[in-house]
Amino acid sequence: MQLKKDLAKILFTREQLDQKIVAQRVGVSEKTMSNWVNDGNWRELRNRMLISKEDQLNSFYEQLGALNEAIKKGTGIPDTKQADIQIKLTAAIRNLETDLAIADVVESGMRFIKHLQRVGTIEQVKEYAELWNSFIQSEIKKK
Repeated sequence: MQLKKDLAKILFTREQLDQKIVAQRVGVSEKTMSNWVNDGNWRELRNRMLISKEDQLNSFYEQLGALNEAIKKGTGIPDTKQADIQIKLTAAIRNLETDLAIADVVESGMRFIKHLQRVGTIEQVKEYAELWNSFIQSEIKKK
């Protein structure tokens, strides 16, 4: 069920798909999907996703760079507050890169399936969709 929830989150937030469509795609009820969206504040996350990955990462890297410059101008060793901020910024960068990397894989796979629907056979589409789904599930388990 967690894999379905993770995929639903990506489809709803990154792909901007309707709740009903996402529920059908991942094989859950509309009520379950609604609970996930509300409990996880996915609408808020969806709005934040409108800012590009590159913009978000650049902002975090700029903040970290400014902090590191301030540390160098001081003693060269961060105080506890600065160290805490460094840890939080690097964790935010790592999480953003990890979360969006899965979303990027999902997006690429969906675009390829759409392309395959135009140029391939139904058997090819089914085979690829099954392999792609298996790949996504294994990637989500790694995270």
